[in-house]
Amino acid sequence: MIKKNKTLSIGWLSTGNGQGSLGLLQQALDLHQEQKISLEYVFSNRDYGEKKGSDNFINHVKNNNINMITFSSRNYKSNKNKAWKELRNDFDKIVLSKISKHKVDIIIAAGYMLFSPVICDHYKILNLHPALPKGPIGTWKNVINELISKESNFSGISIHLMTPDLDEGPCVSYCKFNIKNKENINLWENIDNKKNDFEKSDLFLDIRKKMIIYERILLRKTLEKISSKEININDTESKNLSEEVNQLI
Repeated sequence: MIKKNKTLSIGWLSTGNGQGSLGLLQQALDLHQEQKISLEYVFSNRDYGEKKGSDNFINHVKNNNINMITFSSRNYKSNKNKAWKELRNDFDKIVLSKISKHKVDIIIAAGYMLFSPVICDHYKILNLHPALPKGPIGTWKNVINELISKESNFSGISIHLMTPDLDEGPCVSYCKFNIKNKENINLWENIDNKKNDFEKSDLFLDIRKKMIIYERILLRKTLEKISSKEININDTESKNLSEEVNQLI
């Protein structure tokens, strides 16, 4: 439980692949600078030098004077003669030993998909999902493909509490937005559902851009409301922040 009059302290887990991960992290960095939260550390499962995107991510964290912790899942796996599913628990035990040196109220997982029950058993972890509660499941690519296939009018972003069994846990907050309107109706009209190659379409890119914008704003609003005690992450009822988020678009 987060104590009253205490700044919300958070940890951050991300592979840090590219601009999407960096944009989400920037929301936390801004709140940290505004003293609305305390960002205690950022963890990446890549070491410096593995990828250009994660290198930029790591540099950005360090340039903002935030503790940066790295431990390469790729290098860990390469030194073992086992499948990743056999290594995941042991890997996370090492991660846990590294991040547990920093005391935090919650952890945000933003572009980090390596969880075993080990970390979930020790922390409250919030994860972003690129769809409404009870909406499409899977990666953001899977979600967009399903939205187009079903000719959906709306989509959304949800933030949920992760559970040890790795199923999607209870939703903490969400926002809903329109993905079909007069501005992009021509993109929908150019889609041929029979071809099923949506990822090459302008519509696919249009929906992805909306997702990126909305997930950043929803994350910021949710962290603000957790910090101000307007949201209790242990509540069973999720908060619909659609109106507040849409006002900021």
